[in-house]
Amino acid sequence: MSRIPVMIVEDDLRASYVLESTINQHTDFYVVAACESVTEAVLKAEAFEPELIMVDISLPDGNGIDLIKSLKTNGIQAAFIMTTAERETTTIEKAIQLGVMDYLVKPIRMSRVLQALNDYLDFRKRLNKNDKIDQQDIDALFRKNATSDNSRKTPKGIDEKTLEKLTQYLNTLDDTPFTAEDIGDAVNLSRITARRYLEYLEAQKQVAMTLDYKTGGRPKQRYTKMG
Repeated sequence: MSRIPVMIVEDDLRASYVLESTINQHTDFYVVAACESVTEAVLKAEAFEPELIMVDISLPDGNGIDLIKSLKTNGIQAAFIMTTAERETTTIEKAIQLGVMDYLVKPIRMSRVLQALNDYLDFRKRLNKNDKIDQQDIDALFRKNATSDNSRKTPKGIDEKTLEKLTQYLNTLDDTPFTAEDIGDAVNLSRITARRYLEYLEAQKQVAMTLDYKTGGRPKQRYTKMG
């Protein structure tokens, strides 16, 4: 299966960086275009024909909700995922009515982006499996059969023993900033896995992340302990 082309519509540098780097690391997706405005998005959607479009709601020259309506009216055949800091129920309701696949709240985390991509991949595979599908698959498409494991103390993808090992190592560090690569080397994890655990710890307010723009290229994520 060829990789799925994705377009990003995002004027926030940090959010755009997280999206693009995460998408390009996924074996089934790649970023075909990145835009910072409604005007640019309309032009690039027609030129690059992405299958999946990540859309921010607040853009310099318009609104992501209106952009999706316009692209659909103009015949753009794509699925949409919202990326936004807005949590108002009226906005979420409008997004649902437009048929968006997912709704990611900023600050955007790599693990949540990967979940959204994998959910879309599963949705696509179920639709393409047969001309007709059974009730179980239909329920899965509409997310009616999701189950939760209440016995887990950590979310899916976060192993408790690995988290404990990583946390113990963090407790030995001083206030010097560190990267996911540093942590991965220290506790024998890949950079991507280490970053996923650090994002979880950031959500738990145990570490803080900042972007280092003094790298001569793309900004680098650096973490510091909190508390």
